[in-house]
Amino acid sequence: MLTVFLFCFSLLPMAYLRYYPFRVIATPREQHILIVGHLIIFAAEFLLVAALFILGYAPMQGSVFHKLYFVCYWPHFLLLLFTIRPFWFRHFFVLGLQGIYAVFLHTATLLLLKQLWAQTTYFASLYFLCYLGLLLLSFPGMIWLLGKLFTREQLLRGKPTAAFWKYLSFVPLLLTYYQGSMGYATLLQQIQDLSDIHLYMLVSRVILVISVRSGFQQIRCMFQAKERSLKMQEQLREIHDYADTMQKEQQKLAIMRHDSRHQLRMLAELIESGHCDEAERQLMAMRKEVERR
Repeated sequence: MLTVFLFCFSLLPMAYLRYYPFRVIATPREQHILIVGHLIIFAAEFLLVAALFILGYAPMQGSVFHKLYFVCYWPHFLLLLFTIRPFWFRHFFVLGLQGIYAVFLHTATLLLLKQLWAQTTYFASLYFLCYLGLLLLSFPGMIWLLGKLFTREQLLRGKPTAAFWKYLSFVPLLLTYYQGSMGYATLLQQIQDLSDIHLYMLVSRVILVISVRSGFQQIRCMFQAKERSLKMQEQLREIHDYADTMQKEQQKLAIMRHDSRHQLRMLAELIESGHCDEAERQLMAMRKEVERR
């Protein structure tokens, strides 16, 4: 039961990491749905997985947890996908980055346990304890990394289905599949002396994480350049609108000056011809017109 609990609990931090890049646009209602939904999924999966082991439908082996991980992973992901939408491709991009991170943690955990507690009968429980420990230790770094991925302006102003996201979104998933399908866990169980392979696998995952971080920075620079371009376009639009307004005001002033010269000329002619009453009526009419304006 402890192993099953740790297994199901290990999915919750990953669920939060998937949500974190989209927190800037999440409404209080969406946050409430995600919190309640993830807890319900956690409870349901814990009961179902525990029933599988108690009733004897699944042996307590690492390969079983490996299969259950992919099954239990998707409800959490689909909840986020359909709660904060329509950023389908960006959700898959974040999922792939998280997959690379999970594979790295899995490799580091296996390396640590292989050296220390490979022969223990409580390997599964120790695996999840060690996995969660490494996850929580590296959690602030992943939050910092994913927190800089999207900004509110990029999510709200940019097109959710922009063309480049259709191609970029699945690249991290392909890297995750490549790293996860190398059969390293099976190899660990078959061969005892794997010092060279240990070093290769750990270094390769570190290089992969560094490469992803560099890619993050490049994508961030690209987004920032696009955001600056959008702000400049908006400023130019505001300047253009202001210029149009000033031009219209100048046209109105020109018309008023023309009308004023015509009216003053007419008043002068009326006064010169001795029609003072008519000139007074014209002045009163001009005064009322000015007050209306």
